Amino acid sequence: MRTTIRKTMVLLLVVATFTARAKSDNGDPNDAEEGYATGKVVNEAGKPIAGAKILLDNTVFYASYIHGSTKEDGTYRVKVEPGSWRTFAYVETTYNGRKYKMELFPDGTDAFTEDGAVRNFIWKLEGRMPWEAENYYGGFVMLRSGDGFYEDEKDIELVFTSVGPLIDGSAGRTLTVRYGEDKWQNRYELQDIPIGRYKVKATLKKIGANRALKVEDWDKQDGPKPEIQLDFLPDPPNRGHNSASIAIGY
Repeated sequence: MRTTIRKTMVLLLVVATFTARAKSDNGDPNDAEEGYATGKVVNEAGKPIAGAKILLDNTVFYASYIHGSTKEDGTYRVKVEPGSWRTFAYVETTYNGRKYKMELFPDGTDAFTEDGAVRNFIWKLEGRMPWEAENYYGGFVMLRSGDGFYEDEKDIELVFTSVGPLIDGSAGRTLTVRYGEDKWQNRYELQDIPIGRYKVKATLKKIGANRALKVEDWDKQDGPKPEIQLDFLPDPPNRGHNSASIAIGY
C-alpha cells in the first residue's frame, strides 16, 4: 500500500513539475514572474500582435524608462529594475502611406515593483483611455464653419462611410453623427472616431426638410464639395495626433 502511495505521489510531482515548466516555456501571461513584467498583446479579435512596443515608466523619476517588444505570439518579457513602474504599450503601423503610433488598452494600470506583474493589452480603436479621462483611442475631428455659414450644429448630421479596412485591418462601418451624441459633445470637435479612411457628407435637417451641405478637408483646403475623402493625420501641426479637420458650409 505504501509503495503504491509513494509511486502515486512521485507521479503527481512529475506531472506538476512538467506542467509548471510548460507554462514557463510558453510564457503564460496569467502568472506574474519575479523580476519581470510580462503579458500579451492582441487585437480586438484576439489575434496576437508581434512587434508591439512595451514601455515601463518609473512613477517617481521623470523620463526613466525600460523598453521591450512583443514576440511573434504577442507575448513580452521585460526585466524590471528596483522601483515603482507602470506598463504602457503601443503599435506603430503604416496605413495608407502614413505612419501612426497607436496606444493600447491595458488590463491594469496600477504600479508594481521588481516583484513583477502581468499586464495584457488590447488594440482598441474606440473608448476612453484609462490614464486620462479626456483622451480616447479613436481620433478626433476639428469642425469649422464655412464662410457665411451660421446654422445651428444641432440641425447638422454628418455621415462617415468607411472606405476599406480600418487601421487595424478590421472592417469599418458607417457612422451617423449628430450633435449631443457620444461622438459629438463639443461644438467644434468630434471625438473617438475609429482611425480609418472615410467618405464624409453633411446634411442640414431643419423644419422637416433635408438640405445637402458642402464639406471641405481643411488640411487640404481644396474647396468645398458635396462629399470628401477624409484621412486622419498622424501629427498635424498645431493639433493633436491622429486627427482631421472639416469645414462645413453651403
